[in-house]
Amino acid sequence: MTSPKFSPAENGVLAGVKVVEFAQNAAVPQCARLLAGMGADVVKVEPPTGDAMRHLAPLTGHESRAYATINPGKRAICLDLTAESSRPVVDRLVQWADVALMGFKRTDLERFGLHWERVHELNPTLVSLEFTAYGPKGPEADQPGYDMLIQAFSGLGFSMNRTNDGVPLPTRPAFVDFSSGAMACVGVVAALRHRDRTGVGERVDASLLGTALSLGTPMFQRFEQDAEGLEQLREELDLLRQAGTGFVEQRAHYETRVNSGFLFRVYVRPYRTADGLISISGFSPGLIARFHELTGLEQLPLSTQPGTPEFDRVVGAAEALFATKSTAEWLEALQQVGYPCARFNTPDEAVGEVQAIANDYVVDLDHPDFGGYRTIGMPFSFGTAPVGVSTPSPRLGEHTHQVLSELGMSDDEITTLNDTGVVGTDAE
Repeated sequence: MTSPKFSPAENGVLAGVKVVEFAQNAAVPQCARLLAGMGADVVKVEPPTGDAMRHLAPLTGHESRAYATINPGKRAICLDLTAESSRPVVDRLVQWADVALMGFKRTDLERFGLHWERVHELNPTLVSLEFTAYGPKGPEADQPGYDMLIQAFSGLGFSMNRTNDGVPLPTRPAFVDFSSGAMACVGVVAALRHRDRTGVGERVDASLLGTALSLGTPMFQRFEQDAEGLEQLREELDLLRQAGTGFVEQRAHYETRVNSGFLFRVYVRPYRTADGLISISGFSPGLIARFHELTGLEQLPLSTQPGTPEFDRVVGAAEALFATKSTAEWLEALQQVGYPCARFNTPDEAVGEVQAIANDYVVDLDHPDFGGYRTIGMPFSFGTAPVGVSTPSPRLGEHTHQVLSELGMSDDEITTLNDTGVVGTDAE
């Protein structure tokens, strides 16, 4: 495997923007990953033991698949934020940076000297992201939280989670985490634009919960005319819970009321084919007409209710029809009439798709410790400015000496910090 030929840091849209990342796990590091992909100089600050992701099924030493996936394109230093003697280093990083990304609870931000009031005083032009699980206000504001918990709390898990023996399982990958990184990145870039116009830094508040609710926007909208039906549904679910009914049965009841109409059982869904699966999605009147022209199936009003003879008849006929041909045959037939469809890939098949490779949505990198690996590139591109992942994830403490020197610290100062365990240098 070979590394990409481009280097966003040279002339990317965020070239010259300096970012310090005080965070672990996935959401905030994903935000930093996107900023790095646009050319920002990202310095990741890790505790001496490393980001928690380094210890998740490690490949070798302090390197793991999870860490390598989320942290390419960055520099990394080791710094013990719990040590009082780390404060001068923290202050210099804040003063150096254009953007600080914080992945701590408010109480920890204050303990580490990273809360908004202090960092804004140190660097009035700083854009500071304060990322939390539940948002900056409300009774859960200081509670810890992870993707799985927010899937549950937000209601997304009720609709999306798989089940095992009647118990919901978290949806994988951690889509709330990764989506939150993208949402936070939008806020950071907007705040940079604000700073460029006004000369004043800004705080950006983002959260897992805010992202989860945004992702599920159609599910969470409530209209006055639906109030009576929703209240009845809540009462029915309460009765099912009180009766000890399992999760699968509760969700099935919910789905029959809110998301199982004719549209999603015929025109927008995956189908079994003779040799696999195909997914189709067309809901405009014109596309629906094309579907029936191709299939010859009976067309019913979208308001047709599940459980009625005509509903079951047409759904059954559609399922039987799709099972008569291969996926390739259906792809060709549907594409010929312009009905949107796609192969139902496994993850391994997806990253091998020519379409993904041609657009640099997947890239190949080489790591000095565990060799080549394929990872995800940038989800967007520009007409002329480069974007992309240009370097693999950093080793633990790989750039500590380099970064501290850039901050104006002498070799003797760095050695003293290293000897006392406040910093770790050169992957030690």
